[in-house]
Amino acid sequence: MPPSSRPLGLLRLPEQSPSRALFNRIALAIALIVAVSLGLWLDRDGLRDNIHPDRPIRFVDVFYFTVVSLTTVGYGDIVPTTGFARFINAVVLTPIRLIVWAIFLGTAYELVLLRTREGFRLKKMRKSLQNHSIICGFGVKGQAILSELLAHGHERDQIVVIEPSEEGAAAATSARVTALCGDASTEATLHAANVEAAGHVLVAPHSDDQCVLICLTIRALNADVRLIASAREEENVKLLYRAGADVVVAPAVSGGRLMGAAVRQSAVTRFLQDLMTFGSGLQVAERAVVAPEAGKLWAELPDLRGKMVLGMMRGETQILFSDCREMPLESGDLLVYLASYEDEAKSASEG
Repeated sequence: MPPSSRPLGLLRLPEQSPSRALFNRIALAIALIVAVSLGLWLDRDGLRDNIHPDRPIRFVDVFYFTVVSLTTVGYGDIVPTTGFARFINAVVLTPIRLIVWAIFLGTAYELVLLRTREGFRLKKMRKSLQNHSIICGFGVKGQAILSELLAHGHERDQIVVIEPSEEGAAAATSARVTALCGDASTEATLHAANVEAAGHVLVAPHSDDQCVLICLTIRALNADVRLIASAREEENVKLLYRAGADVVVAPAVSGGRLMGAAVRQSAVTRFLQDLMTFGSGLQVAERAVVAPEAGKLWAELPDLRGKMVLGMMRGETQILFSDCREMPLESGDLLVYLASYEDEAKSASEG
C-alpha cells in the first residue's frame, strides 16, 4: 500500500466546542485560586506586606499573594513570615501551583496542537475517501463485516469504522483501517467520515433503537448511499426499512434458525455456513439481466447453465425459485444463484 493511501488510524472528534473547553479550564483555575485564598485568609497574620508594613493584611492582599504565588511571579512585596505560613506555602501551594500550570499547558495542547493535528488528519481523510464503505459499530458483527469486505477485495484505506468506545476503535485501528471514535448517530461524526460521498454504510450497533437513529441521520445526509442495517429483533426489521435501510439483516434470528435446524440436521448447518463464507467452496452470487436478455427464461442464459438459481429480485420484490422458473426476464432483474468460488473467480479473471 503506498504511503499516501495508508489508513490514518484512530481519529477523535472534539466532544465540545473550544470555547466551552476553555471556559471549563478557566473556571477550574479560578476555583483553585479562590479556595487557596480563603485558606490563606484564615492564616493572614502569617503574611507581611513589605510595601505597607503598618497596614493590616486585607482579603485583596491575600488574593493578590495567591495569584502571584500560584503563577510563580512572586514579586516579594507580600511574603510569609511565620513558620506555619511558610510550611503552607511550600507543602500546599506547590502541588496546587503544578496543577494550575498543568491546566494552562493542557489547554494549550488540546486547543491548539491537538485540535490542529486532528483537524488536519480529518481533512486529509475526507479528501482521500470516495465511494467508500463506512461500518457503524465494531463489535462481533462489525468485525465480521470488515473481514467480509476485505475478502471481497475492498481496500483498507477506503473503509472507515465509527465506534463509540475506545476499545472498539482501537481494535479497528489494529485491523489497519481508519477508525473514528464517536457517535455514529450525530451529523458531525458522519460528516467527518464523509458520508456524503460514501458508497455503502453498514450499521451494526449494540441496540436496534440506536440503529434506527443512525439510519435516519444517514438518510438525511445522503439519500443515495446504499444503507445496510442489522436488527437484533425480528419485529424491528420493518422499522429499519422505514428508517431508510435498503437491506436489513437479522443475525440473531438467522442464527437461531440455524441452531434449530441443527437439532435434526447435523450437516445442513455446516453447509449453510459455508455458503455465507466468501473465498472457498460454494457461494451465493447474483447476476443482473441486461436489455438484450429481456424476454428470455433464466435457463436460456449460457452462463447460468449447470448452476442452481435460487430466485430473483425484480425491483423491491423477491421472487422465489418456484415462481420464477417460467417467468420471462426483464432488464434490471437480479438473479441469485449458487456457484463455486473457483468458477466465479475464473469468470471474473476472464471477464
